[in-house]
Amino acid sequence: MTNASDLKIRLKIDLPGGVRLGYGKVDLLCAVEAEKSISAAARKMGMSYRRAWLLIDELNKSFTTPVIATKIGGKAHGGRNSHLWAIK
Repeated sequence: MTNASDLKIRLKIDLPGGVRLGYGKVDLLCAVEAEKSISAAARKMGMSYRRAWLLIDELNKSFTTPVIATKIGGKAHGGRNSHLWAIK
């Protein structure tokens, strides 16, 4: 028999264009907000920068305004600083 403490709820939201917003992308968005960097968030989550960028790009294209805005930053302007925008 399964105990109530063993049960988990996983919510996924289907966005237009077949894009899904689930716990993985939400965790990535939270990590970007905390780290203020896509690269640092990717490292924190153990994923490549390319994978993180592709996931964020997919989300940005799914909304009328980007959910993550980037600007040039880092040492000698080699990196990007990121900011999470509220989804309306």
